[in-house]
Amino acid sequence: MLSTVLRSDTAIKVSIQIMNAFVAMRRFLRDSAEVFHRLDSLELKQLETDKKVERVLNAIEDSSSLPKQGIFFEGQVFDAWKFASDLVRSAKSSIVLIDNYIDDTVLQLFAKRKKRSPFLF
Repeated sequence: MLSTVLRSDTAIKVSIQIMNAFVAMRRFLRDSAEVFHRLDSLELKQLETDKKVERVLNAIEDSSSLPKQGIFFEGQVFDAWKFASDLVRSAKSSIVLIDNYIDDTVLQLFAKRKKRSPFLF
């Protein structure tokens, strides 16, 4: 607009440079559209992943929810013992044991129970 008012060679050169800059910007945006789209989708995936990680960390921190059952593989003796001990500790009124192979380790496990009432075993 300035070149139409001033009508000098310098104003015309500046106007052409400005137009060339806008053309270059348009080419850059057109050529980089796929990159921008991929960045947007990557950012959305990152936000979803952050939410999932947050849920996992919250579940790990929440120690009030004890599992009711567990699967233990060979060599996970400590994990199984801890699970059973925590299960015995969390019993609120009574514990019913059905086991064909009961031995003194089960009695050691029952020793870990919290004493809430003198009438409970």
